[in-house]
Amino acid sequence: MSGLEEIEKTDPRLGNERLKRYIREKVNHLLSVMGTKPLSREELDDNTLLELDPIGIIALSFEQILEHQKDTNERLTVAKDQLQAVFDAVGVCISIIDEDMRIVNCNEKQKEMLVSANTEVIGRHCYEIYCGKDSPSLDCPAVETLATGRPVFIREVKKKNKHFQIVTSPMKDAEGRVTGAIEVSMDVTEKKKAEELMRQAEKLTAIGLLAGGIAHELNNPLGNILGYATLLLKDGESGLGPGQKEKLEIIVEQAKKGSEIIRGLLDFSRQSVPAFQDILINDIIMKTVRTLQNRLACQGIKVDTALADGLIVRADPRKIELVFLNLMLNSIQAFEGMDRKGKAISVRAVREGGLIQVKVADNGPGIPEDILSNIFDPFFTTKPVGKGAGLGLSICSGVIREHKGSIHAASEPGKGTEFTVSLPAGVKG
Repeated sequence: MSGLEEIEKTDPRLGNERLKRYIREKVNHLLSVMGTKPLSREELDDNTLLELDPIGIIALSFEQILEHQKDTNERLTVAKDQLQAVFDAVGVCISIIDEDMRIVNCNEKQKEMLVSANTEVIGRHCYEIYCGKDSPSLDCPAVETLATGRPVFIREVKKKNKHFQIVTSPMKDAEGRVTGAIEVSMDVTEKKKAEELMRQAEKLTAIGLLAGGIAHELNNPLGNILGYATLLLKDGESGLGPGQKEKLEIIVEQAKKGSEIIRGLLDFSRQSVPAFQDILINDIIMKTVRTLQNRLACQGIKVDTALADGLIVRADPRKIELVFLNLMLNSIQAFEGMDRKGKAISVRAVREGGLIQVKVADNGPGIPEDILSNIFDPFFTTKPVGKGAGLGLSICSGVIREHKGSIHAASEPGKGTEFTVSLPAGVKG
């Protein structure tokens, strides 16, 4: 039974006294809740009590409390929106996970890097969404952080064809118990590529010096072998037996291949400054096709060209011709040993913004995925011994870099290979 119900059953005078005392107690209780010192009986006598309007005080207090709460909620909403904006705008991937490795929240950068479009992530396991696995891997830094309560730094982790540096930090409650982890990931894919290019440049410099020295040492004796073998063929043309003539022809052929390799070594090692000038890329391409016409005809390879008009590049014509010669030779050699009809090489040239883009494609056997990333490395070749030195594509890559351009290869086994060369357009291009 409430205080008021008890008062109603008592003597009216006694009830009035109890009612006054009840109101005084509640008023003072309200004042103490509001942080105000309670009033004494003298300060809160009967007349004052009647004039005080306790109900009005309570209503006003609630109004003030509600106004304060509304203002606080608005400020909290603004702070939350600002924090979320920073959370999403920061240039690193951030993910918050609970003890069960379920995603509590993640920012937009994390979604952009590791989450497929329209995938719901909240409440799902992080290893499922970010790594495409059914369970966490043994080297997962979040597992260690949740188990030990310590931050963990991983220098490099590969996820979905990207490289990341990862730091995980524990989240703890008031008692110090680990309740989850914050994972911060930085995409270092481009940095890794830059470091790889730097290592490759250093390696190319060292190999170039070695290759140049070897080429010069071999050039003279190989030239002598070729010269004397050719003379023997001419001088003894009438007196040579079939077997002797065939052997001399093999010597000449192999010496010529050796000379080609030496020329490649010298081109690879030569650090000459390109003689830049505005040239029509179509003229270079068509000259290359004419140079290779006999080899193309012997193998029954059709060349299809689609070249936009007026494509001018700022380049060294000799070096750019060497690039397209190597690319087309690469396609021709890919067809060797293939007994099939419809062998074709296509060359397309267009302008894309400030770049002239040339695509050299064939419908040959293609390049396996596991070696595609190595084809521009010096001396890398899949050809049998004596069939190639593995310098052609490496020379192409070096020349294009020298011209501030880029070269990329795309291939699928059984469906051919396509090389894309991009070069800065000339002033009139």
